[in-house]
Amino acid sequence: MAEFNPRDKSRTSQGKTRAMVRKHTAPPSGTDDGSLRWQWFTIQLLESAAFTTLSANACRAFFRIVIEHTSHAGLENGKLIVTHPQFVSYGVTGEYVADAIDELEYKGLIKIRRGRAGSGVAHPNRFTLTFVGDHEGAPPTDEWKRCTAERCRKWSETDRKIAADKRGRVGRKKKVPLRNSEIPPLRDSEIRRAS
Repeated sequence: MAEFNPRDKSRTSQGKTRAMVRKHTAPPSGTDDGSLRWQWFTIQLLESAAFTTLSANACRAFFRIVIEHTSHAGLENGKLIVTHPQFVSYGVTGEYVADAIDELEYKGLIKIRRGRAGSGVAHPNRFTLTFVGDHEGAPPTDEWKRCTAERCRKWSETDRKIAADKRGRVGRKKKVPLRNSEIPPLRDSEIRRAS
């Protein structure tokens, strides 16, 4: 244990005042030039069943969307666009990006306005974080509060498979070949003529 220093005016054994601790642990102040961006997370959100049961890919996808939100100074929630390559470069496994997004939506941490492919024009998904207000000034919806531990268990046991099957049916239909790729066997009469 550190000894008491009579010249230390803070009256703590470590020599740090509460003001110094607050100074170094507080969010960026008004003197910040804008390069230090940050986002509040409440303890209630971090300890919720919706957040604590996230898979690793869903957790990475969530934080990638939060990064996009903070990079727009928190003013574009509801119009956030994160592309598939951005999720993959952040660490989400490429084949599980859609699964991670479905999990986040199921647990109420995000809302999605689904995009669609166009002929030369892309219409991307637009994300909304539910724990902060949106770009129109509406308060947070906090849909994640409705997600219980039982609902999270149901997601991992059955609903994940249902969502994957539903995703598999949407989109392009399988192409059927115009001709049969299998070569039919030659008839006996054709074999005799060939030889």
